[in-house]
Amino acid sequence: MNKIHHGGDIYGKEIVYDLSVNMNPLGPPAIIAEAIRNAGDRIDEYPEYESRSLRRMIGRCYGLGYENIICGNGASELISVLGRLFSGKRLLLPVPSFVGYERAFSGSEVIFGEMDEAEGYVADEHLTEMMARVQPDAVIITNPNNPTGRLTGKEMLIRLLSVAERQRCFVIVDESFIELCVRGDDCSLIDIISDYDNLIVIRSVTKSFAVAGVRLGYMMSGNKEIMAHAGSLLPEWNISVFAEEVGKAVFSWAGRNEYLGRSKAYIKEKRMILENAFRERGIKYIPGDGNFVAFKYDTDLYEKMLGNKILIRDCSDYRGMDKGWYRVAVGADSGSIVFLHSL
Repeated sequence: MNKIHHGGDIYGKEIVYDLSVNMNPLGPPAIIAEAIRNAGDRIDEYPEYESRSLRRMIGRCYGLGYENIICGNGASELISVLGRLFSGKRLLLPVPSFVGYERAFSGSEVIFGEMDEAEGYVADEHLTEMMARVQPDAVIITNPNNPTGRLTGKEMLIRLLSVAERQRCFVIVDESFIELCVRGDDCSLIDIISDYDNLIVIRSVTKSFAVAGVRLGYMMSGNKEIMAHAGSLLPEWNISVFAEEVGKAVFSWAGRNEYLGRSKAYIKEKRMILENAFRERGIKYIPGDGNFVAFKYDTDLYEKMLGNKILIRDCSDYRGMDKGWYRVAVGADSGSIVFLHSL
């Protein structure tokens, strides 16, 4: 099996600016430090079995019962669980998309639906046409897409859901970055989860609150049966007391929406600086909505940036993208400035 590459591989390299990972550039809010201290006091305890208290807290935020939610050691673990859940089934995967899906669903028949570069690799009506031809058991949409940062509109996703419902097909929507998009709330399907038995939504505390070392994701569906089945595939204690305490802090925090609102505004401002610089230099890029920008460069930029102690994401392992595509995170001013001066 081919090795899957991710951002964040800073180990063994001399890196000053890591622009290969897509965390919230504002960094963890102050409540995280207190949550970590609380977890330290519980270091001799097992986490709560099945994370029921945390799942109830998440459910209260979205009007769901804890039976509609499971938590994972990052979104990655939940994606792996879905791969086991749909093992032997047919999966439609629009590409380019997060490279971890291909490995997670290695036990499935994966049909790759190539999206159009000229349209910014965004999911559109062609996807529903593909579904009619392929007749998959499940389809995965990353919203916003990784690595392009493009959001798929809610109307398009609802049309996709309706087609999938008639075909008895599940729609898995990975919203790991959507809380960091200005238009994210308008494009999210989280408010209609209970309306569709075939809808599964994934989100990431890791990304939204910049706690990559903690590892916490959660998955929701109105279909309690599919959540129970997915939960049965997880270890008994799959998240640590640290992830548990961080999750409880985040989902009970009165300042949560204000922090995310500031994050969205900051990301939009800093993303536009990058996009404007690309446009002024004649560098092809994909106008996005998230906290990262995909762009094309005609030389080996990855090695050049390593020489300047900057780590970026080489997208050559993304199926459906030509060599020369890269992804850079929207970060603090210092990292972006050094990166742009190094081009």
